[in-house]
Amino acid sequence: MKTETGKPSDWALYRRLLGYVARHGGAFALSILGFLIYSLANVLLADLTQFLLDSLGEASQISMGFVSSAAHWLWPPGDKGPVEYARIAVPAAAIVCALIRASGYFFGNYFMNIVARGVVHRLRTQVFDALIRMPKQFIDGHTQGELVSKLTFNVEQVSGASSEALKTILRDGLTVLALISYMLYLNWKLTLVFFAITPAIAGVVVAVGRHFRRYSRRIQDSMGEVTQLSNESMQAFDEIRMFSATEQQSERFRVASQFNRVQSLKLAFVQAVSTPIAQVLLALALAALFWFALDPAILAGFSAGSLVAFIAAATQLGKPIRTLTNVQSIIQRGLAAAEDLFTQIDAPPEPDQGQLALERARGDIVLDKVSFTYPGAEGSVLKDISLHIPAGKMVAFVGRSGAGKSSLMDLLCRFYAPSAGSITLDDQPIADFQLDDYRRQFGLVSQRVVLFSDTVRANVAFGQLDTVTDAALNKALETAQAAAFVEAMPGGLDATLGDGGSGLSGGQKQRLAIARAVLKDAPVLILDEATSALDNESEAAIQASLGAVSAGRTTIVIAHRLSTVERADMIVVMDEGRVVATGTHTDLMAEGGLYANLYQQGFAAS
Repeated sequence: MKTETGKPSDWALYRRLLGYVARHGGAFALSILGFLIYSLANVLLADLTQFLLDSLGEASQISMGFVSSAAHWLWPPGDKGPVEYARIAVPAAAIVCALIRASGYFFGNYFMNIVARGVVHRLRTQVFDALIRMPKQFIDGHTQGELVSKLTFNVEQVSGASSEALKTILRDGLTVLALISYMLYLNWKLTLVFFAITPAIAGVVVAVGRHFRRYSRRIQDSMGEVTQLSNESMQAFDEIRMFSATEQQSERFRVASQFNRVQSLKLAFVQAVSTPIAQVLLALALAALFWFALDPAILAGFSAGSLVAFIAAATQLGKPIRTLTNVQSIIQRGLAAAEDLFTQIDAPPEPDQGQLALERARGDIVLDKVSFTYPGAEGSVLKDISLHIPAGKMVAFVGRSGAGKSSLMDLLCRFYAPSAGSITLDDQPIADFQLDDYRRQFGLVSQRVVLFSDTVRANVAFGQLDTVTDAALNKALETAQAAAFVEAMPGGLDATLGDGGSGLSGGQKQRLAIARAVLKDAPVLILDEATSALDNESEAAIQASLGAVSAGRTTIVIAHRLSTVERADMIVVMDEGRVVATGTHTDLMAEGGLYANLYQQGFAAS
């Protein structure tokens, strides 16, 4: 069910959340049982006052409540008088009631927490699975902070709606129902008087809920920005200090945090106002109750103990009703987050319309009049590119920054589809291949080397950890000129790398990335060279490993190093999204033009 705006209704969202809870039916049932015991124990504590007070009066005025009846059945008073009997029975009953109440509270909360953690785990893994299957266009259109916030802040908000709110509704809802039932049992007329004001309390809850939902959405968005700024600042720590930008970055963070603070305060204000209003309405109900209760006609049918027990039950309603009014904020925050998370979970994954299976390609690639414009952008980044990349050859792409080299690699990897023209692999349009099969034909070494906080083994065998042997791993490391420094690390293949490969040099990181590509043994290798300068030893090692890994396979290099272009079988020069020249290093140097200028500048502009 959806609203007029096309968004799912609150009930539709909550019903879907309850589906996550239902997967933990056993723990949920035990939680309900625990809270039921807890709520009945609250009634027994109110009934205990009746037992106590009536024991102080005349025997003829004693009314047998639940506690007194149970006490008399379990331990008959015999020849003991009412006071003497109550002196032993009431304290014993109080201890038993307290133990029953504590046990119910423990089991209710513990098993509901099992449900809560289960919901969080399933939601978080579903969102993560959805995110890593999204098209690159989606990832490029969101900041890292926004995506991380979905997995952390938003999931915890949903957990509150699906479990914390349920915990409150069950614990305090059952307590309210049990106390009301007890009050009706004692005197239904007084109970109706007390609850004549209930619709007003319900109206406050509904009105407050609308504000909670709106402010909760704003808090989610602002938390994404705060997370993004935090991530950026930690990653760019050196740059912030060296460019004396600490104040600038601090101000950006203060602005984002201030917006989050303002929205949180608005939410807190609504919550702070709603609770006192509900308390005042409850006090009015109690006032009306006292006025009617002291009517002689009503007192005539009541023992002193029954009247006090009724008032005790009525006053006990205050806390659970107050908590139930506050639970609306938890629900609305969770529903706002759930709407975002379910939109993410339901979003279509990266499309794959390919039907052809592909074992191993030869690696012959042809681009025919390819143009490309990023979705939502103006102007093409690639314009009418026609190019043949022969199988088994090394082709180096050079050009100024922004010439379109990386965009072309995105098309070859099928992260995006061309806006016009076609790309073929071994004379077959690449869109006809099943996506997983197609990407298995490519090894990738990115300019921004990605190393995970895991072992060397897990990083090099990324994607095939369960099938690769140590012999194959060691061979890949040797080919990439990485075996020596890996063996020198404590633990060797099982040495744990720091965040992003911290502790390794730039050259060592690149060689591990090349080893990963070697181990994959794909027929096509895409290498986006790092622009950063390397020492002579690292440069020599990289070139040696590149020569070994490119042998017998199609190698496409976004080149930033002179030594790479000199070795390439063909060089493709790009400028402003077009291919402006192709040829060998010797031919292009003889022609002069852009390539010769870039070469003479040492590719500083690329």
